[in-house]
Amino acid sequence: MPNLDNQKNRLTSSEITSLWAQYIQDTMSVCISKYVLAKVKDSEVYSLFEFTLELAEKHLHVLRDIFKAEKLDLPIGFTDKGVNLDAPPF
Repeated sequence: MPNLDNQKNRLTSSEITSLWAQYIQDTMSVCISKYVLAKVKDSEVYSLFEFTLELAEKHLHVLRDIFKAEKLDLPIGFTDKGVNLDAPPF
């Protein structure tokens, strides 16, 4: 029987899928939060989206570290190019 203590446990396809989905969700959250922060006037809503942005950015940092450690390509995700901060509020 092999000694599993010395073997690195690989992520399963299901775990990779969950991380991939979370990465996409967090990149979208960053884009939405930046847009709302550029437009919102209500201080309570502003602080909520500041927190949301901070949390999503922390998640993305951890997710990037996991993908790198597992030698997996990063999902493309949403980027600043997909957000027009000058668009009028809806």
